[in-house]
Amino acid sequence: MYYNNKRLALNIFWIVLGAVLTVLTITEVLDSSVYSGMGGAFMAVGALQLIRTVKYRKDSEYREKVDTEISDERNRFLRMKSWSWAGYFTILIEGIGVIVAMVLGERTIQLILSYSVCLILVVYWVAYIILSRKY
Repeated sequence: MYYNNKRLALNIFWIVLGAVLTVLTITEVLDSSVYSGMGGAFMAVGALQLIRTVKYRKDSEYREKVDTEISDERNRFLRMKSWSWAGYFTILIEGIGVIVAMVLGERTIQLILSYSVCLILVVYWVAYIILSRKY
């Protein structure tokens, strides 16, 4: 995993963006507290990623551990398998939710869950077609 200066600049950008959102909320330029929370989250993520980047650059043991973790075949297999399980469970849970919403007469929830299942299946189908041509 190569941490270049673009990644470092992106981490600093998230911190600055979070600070700007927070300041704009405090000065009441933005009237929703959602922006303040989003700004705090951006600052936290930027700071944590910045610490991670600096540690990666300075600590050779940590760099070796991260590089091994990223390039290890077992970890790649586990990540792929986890995504496939997450997809299966998401579709099953949303499908059950559609039926429950239909029984309870919650048409809006039923439609949202149905559209979500449909979207996931369309994305799966397109990905399958692309991957079947590639491999």
